[in-house]
Amino acid sequence: MIFSNANKSIVRSRYESILALSFICLLLFDGCSSLSSKNKKSDNLSIQISDPAKKVGIAMVKNITSFKDRRYDKIFQGYLIEAVTDLCSNTLFVRPGDAKFPDFLVDLPRNEKGNIDNHTLTQLGRQAGMNTIVAAEIMGITGKEEKRGILLFKDLHQFIYIQVKVEVYDTQSGVKLVDERYSEEIEIDELELELYKKKEVVSRSEVDDAFLKISEDTGEKICDAVRINPWRGYITSVNGNRILISSGEEVGLVPGAILEVYTAGEIIQGVDGHQFRMPGRKTGEVELTAVYADTCEAVFYSGNDILEGYSVTFKH
Repeated sequence: MIFSNANKSIVRSRYESILALSFICLLLFDGCSSLSSKNKKSDNLSIQISDPAKKVGIAMVKNITSFKDRRYDKIFQGYLIEAVTDLCSNTLFVRPGDAKFPDFLVDLPRNEKGNIDNHTLTQLGRQAGMNTIVAAEIMGITGKEEKRGILLFKDLHQFIYIQVKVEVYDTQSGVKLVDERYSEEIEIDELELELYKKKEVVSRSEVDDAFLKISEDTGEKICDAVRINPWRGYITSVNGNRILISSGEEVGLVPGAILEVYTAGEIIQGVDGHQFRMPGRKTGEVELTAVYADTCEAVFYSGNDILEGYSVTFKH
């Protein structure tokens, strides 16, 4: 990672890293248990279920630099989507440009301090059936001069630095599975540096190459996070014995499957207004009765303490 941080940032980073490590350990255990269960039974009926696809929301890339008219956000966004599409297996992406692309991924919710409101963001993600959400910002496009070379033979060189931040949120806990800053350096000539100072376009092809390199590095980390994060579905309504879940055929669910239900878990307060949700306890099971494209219906199978906002996963 790049950039020096103040003590407060270091404490925040360590605090969230500890939380992330704790959640990932739980996720890994849960994921391994889920993968071992392939044959689900309802009375005498055996339901064959393949591993469900993970649904991942990709927020629109935000460009917070002064080069807002150069469409750098669109360039990086295109490369990032291409990278994760190629690298991530068994994954359903919700991408900018999709017909049903949700508004909350266009303009991410933010708290009073201006940071991404992870609690609201992940709550909206759960309602949309997402397991993880990817958020990226172009933080800086800066120019500078510095001397480089050996001892007395140093020459003055001109550079452009592209700086990008990428975060990946687990929608169940609100924890960042990825929180990285990337930087790519482009060497330019004096004329291009002057153009940069006037907010003119610097070498378009070299800027594109920098965004391509960052997207490739970022894509690998995103796919690693998606892979270790086990599939979960989320209950969006309970009306009598009719339970609605925000996942469906598109991720591989089928009628007759038995899913375990877990409570929403306690919310704990983090720094800078962040909130995190602890894993819940098992409270019952449901059986899928009807499965549609992106939702499904279920009925109580065991237990009766099942409420809106609870999560579901495959029976261990």
